Amino acid sequence: MKPAKIADFGITEEFGYLPSKDPAQSLSPGNEEWDQFGKDLPKLLMSTNFRAKVKALPKFNIDKLKGEAEIQRAMLVLSYIGQSYQWSENTPATVMPANLALPWYEVGKLVGRPPILSYQSYASDNWRRFDKNGPIECGNIGLAQCFLGGQDEEWFILIHIDIEKKAGKSLKAIEDAQAAVAANDADQLEASLTKLRDALALMYQVLGRMPERCDPYIYFHRVRPYIFGWRNNPSLPDGVVYEGVDEYKGVGQKFRGETGAQSAIIPAMDGVLGIEHERDELREYLMEMRTYMPPKHVAFIEAVEAGPSVRNFVTTTKRTSLTSVFNECVELVASFRAMHLEYAGTYIHAQAQATPGNPSAVGTGGTPFMTYLRKHRDETKKQTIS
Repeated sequence: MKPAKIADFGITEEFGYLPSKDPAQSLSPGNEEWDQFGKDLPKLLMSTNFRAKVKALPKFNIDKLKGEAEIQRAMLVLSYIGQSYQWSENTPATVMPANLALPWYEVGKLVGRPPILSYQSYASDNWRRFDKNGPIECGNIGLAQCFLGGQDEEWFILIHIDIEKKAGKSLKAIEDAQAAVAANDADQLEASLTKLRDALALMYQVLGRMPERCDPYIYFHRVRPYIFGWRNNPSLPDGVVYEGVDEYKGVGQKFRGETGAQSAIIPAMDGVLGIEHERDELREYLMEMRTYMPPKHVAFIEAVEAGPSVRNFVTTTKRTSLTSVFNECVELVASFRAMHLEYAGTYIHAQAQATPGNPSAVGTGGTPFMTYLRKHRDETKKQTIS
């Protein structure tokens, strides 16, 4: 069993799963109208005949995209326009027009993700620095793209980007921990798990800042409605037809909406700490979320899962200090999940009770989220080593 090496999967300690170069902020000539449409989205969503405006956009020229960063930018712009097309009116669209559906599908193939807004475009590729030499963290980053804009939408996504950046050290710690197990080096493993614990603590700290500038009422009514998918949505029983996409043969597609479960951070933590989820519907959902992640990130998770077992080494070594730091890592993952559950309660469940609006029984990913999050938390808590 080989230790997973982050460099093999395009991941760095400095940036984690974020791109190691700042995201492209515009598209090259040939797609100016699409690029500008994305930038004007908050204004256009306030205008009349939004869907007609989308249908009037010219052909999207995939051949004009220059390099990886621009392909990711194209996926971001098309995804934001697609979600806006879907949810801009009271009745969701059952057909995506060909001028949008076809390039969205084709660019999706280039990035290895389905044609719907997923976490990578919503957060990881969606930022710019104010001070180019400053840190990638709240205070020095802004979004490249919004739906309606405003403090609450901006902050909700920026918190996720900040967490992704801070996760870089934890991903390197995973590599070091597995290398220590392979070398049968308990001292090195303890040092690596200490580094993992400290990185997890920083990520947890950032997550705790969500309420500072993201109000639950605004989130529920202005941010959340645009990120729903086409799956388990009672208003879309037959999914959404992607006009002009021959591969779908005119059959409605039922993709899941954007959700934090599409981040590859926690699955990698589960992998290195040997945190297992019962083989049930919830586990199937977590595995399904991988189809919405960049393929390289999925390959890294799989390499971690197949690598040397840190849990087995800690269990058999029976060194008190090593067991202690391992358990602190497991507890932090459980705490991260517990805070997520708490937010789901205040930002969604409580809001839905007060003002029934957008669907609240299922999350944006199309699941009974309160049940799932509670189960995630409880399963994790139970997996410390005694």
